Amino acid sequence: MDIALCLHISLAYGGGGEKWAITVANALSSRGHNVQIYALPYAPNNRKVMETHEALAEGVEYHEGWNHTVDADVAYVFYNPLTYVFFRTRCPKIAGIHSQIYFLPKTPPITYGLPAISARLLYKIMGQADISLFNAVHVVNNFTVKHKKVYCIPNFVNTSVYEPRCEKRDRFTVLFVGRPNWQKGWDVFLKTAEIIREENNDVDFVWVGGRDQKARKIVDCLGYVSDEYELSRIYSAAHVMLSPSRADNFAISMLESLACGTPVITTPISSHKMLDLPLIYGSSARDFAEIIKKLRSLWLSGTDTFANISCEARSVAKRYDILNLIPRIEAMLIETAKA
Repeated sequence: MDIALCLHISLAYGGGGEKWAITVANALSSRGHNVQIYALPYAPNNRKVMETHEALAEGVEYHEGWNHTVDADVAYVFYNPLTYVFFRTRCPKIAGIHSQIYFLPKTPPITYGLPAISARLLYKIMGQADISLFNAVHVVNNFTVKHKKVYCIPNFVNTSVYEPRCEKRDRFTVLFVGRPNWQKGWDVFLKTAEIIREENNDVDFVWVGGRDQKARKIVDCLGYVSDEYELSRIYSAAHVMLSPSRADNFAISMLESLACGTPVITTPISSHKMLDLPLIYGSSARDFAEIIKKLRSLWLSGTDTFANISCEARSVAKRYDILNLIPRIEAMLIETAKA
């Protein structure tokens, strides 16, 4: 079957949605499908960190430009209002909703990003009519979308890649994985690090996702890590991942961390509480600092308690293994193509 994945952001942006597209394209190609990826040459803040030719399996073609003529049996379009005007196709289309911007209770501040806020406002005005033009809708979390055919298939993790690969570091380590923006709670992560450092210099803070001269005073900045095995080792060596997100749909980084036996501290927003994951919740930098101190004490105690938390994290993550979920994505595409 000929499958087209259509993205409104360049694959080189290297975010969670782009990682999803790469993983799905490679998996479907290995299952005998002809997969092509089409993307717009747009990247928020001009951030391009991934070499696409290195990430895609042989046989998966990548096309980037402002106008695409798509020839396929089915097209999976990463949903953004009116995005389909850039991808001309007559085949059945699936709207893949990977952004939480449409489901937030109120419009976020401008620091979230003007394009995303504009998309939210446009969705409020015409979203129902816009989304009805698709044959089906795919959501990765249990959000309510009014459409006659909605598939709820969660995000996934490759637990044969993301697994405990090394011992924890000698010093208690807190990991942040993602872009340094308002949405991901970057400022909250830095504030948490400041609070901890004022009281205890025996805790390390590590960031995967970029570099920042100011942050280097309190955070070890590792840059963007594209090698999944190296990323798995970083997760495994950390004692906890802090993800103080203000807005999320289903962060793949959470699954990756849990699969490596590293517990996740995050915010009690609705999209997180919908997930069947053993997440640890806090609502402020002070909350996160207290949780980190308690987990560090458990680790230093030498009892089995911290090890048991790590084992539970790994066990739950296995439910979301890619081998369990790719067949469901494949079935969704086949069913839509035949509709």
